[in-house]
Amino acid sequence: MTDNGLRYTYDGTFEGYLCAVLAALRSGRVPASIEDRRISDRPDIAVNVATNLKDAQYLYSTISVRSSAEVQQMVSDYFLTDAGNMEINLYKMIFCALKYGAKIAEDYSSVLMSGIQMAIRDLYREAQSILPELDLYIGEEASCAVINPRNSVLPIIRNSVLKRRDIEDFIIYDKRHRLLLERSSGQNMLLDISDFPVPDFKDPPEAYSYLWPFVRDKRFDVRIIPGQKKSGSAIEPLWLKAS
Repeated sequence: MTDNGLRYTYDGTFEGYLCAVLAALRSGRVPASIEDRRISDRPDIAVNVATNLKDAQYLYSTISVRSSAEVQQMVSDYFLTDAGNMEINLYKMIFCALKYGAKIAEDYSSVLMSGIQMAIRDLYREAQSILPELDLYIGEEASCAVINPRNSVLPIIRNSVLKRRDIEDFIIYDKRHRLLLERSSGQNMLLDISDFPVPDFKDPPEAYSYLWPFVRDKRFDVRIIPGQKKSGSAIEPLWLKAS
């Protein structure tokens, strides 16, 4: 595989990232960069890869087949970290997993893999530290918490929070990553609301007053990637896009 590849951008979702990686792999060149197009400084000179669940599923399944379920899980976990150069390092990991198989997870001499494993451990440490510290504001109709983690921990703590029986309807807003975990009327979703104009809330009561009506009245326009809800999908979306 040769260097001097193209710049790629994706829509900020895990599925979109996998599609960008697949496009780079098919080009036969190491990408110059892979960037979230929402924060890319020059998306006009990059290949803006469209998100296609079929392509994302194909690559995600192939990672497991060519390497292991452990490596596959590492891929989705590392995507949630705030590690520097995450996208290009994850590309390199996926490339190595497809070429060399499961043994890359145990290559302790690799600077790349050591850095990835350290970042994943940091992700889970931060997730576990946030759970007991959730400061829930009790509103009239629901509870609300605002968090500001370095890593994107909501997909990690989601199930633990949903299992709590001391709260019914609630919203938890990650102000750094613009993610919203919500449960209303027995249903729950984890939404990426980065396309939604949200102010910088000073406290949970303000976040509750602003966000809860949108959740309660189902005013978020949730954009589901085509095929996302098909049964038997190999890939579980980390979150849904909303605006």
